[in-house]
Amino acid sequence: MASDQSVRVKKLSFESKLSTKGSAKAAGHDLDAIEETNVPARGQAIVGTRRASVLPYNIYGRIVPRSSLVVKHQLMTNAGVIDSDYRGEVKVVLANLGDQPYRAEKGDRSTRLLIEKIDNREIHKVTQLDDTKRGDQGFGSFNITMD
Repeated sequence: MASDQSVRVKKLSFESKLSTKGSAKAAGHDLDAIEETNVPARGQAIVGTRRASVLPYNIYGRIVPRSSLVVKHQLMTNAGVIDSDYRGEVKVVLANLGDQPYRAEKGDRSTRLLIEKIDNREIHKVTQLDDTKRGDQGFGSFNITMD
């Protein structure tokens, strides 16, 4: 199956769902909360999906927030990478940046899964880097000019 480029999903419980898309051309697949979870104000919580997946080599899954939850409830996601060799349950870390607690109800579309290509190039140690006009200037600065 090395040449198989499909994304395979295994339901880990009867109630878990396969992800769905909001429209045919949507970039991501909605992930539903499988259980009720409270996310405290200025805190975070882990929400299980009770599903596992197989992603092809050079592909990874990135869990991203739903824009409606960011706008309405200041709810973000943390720790959102699914590697192609991971076979455990996909879990979502919801981070509440707001001052009010948030309750994720069972079945709520809590986050979105993007399936993206990656470049798996090797990293090589070197003793010197090529010079550029910018060099090491400009980290955290908006005052740099690039001619």
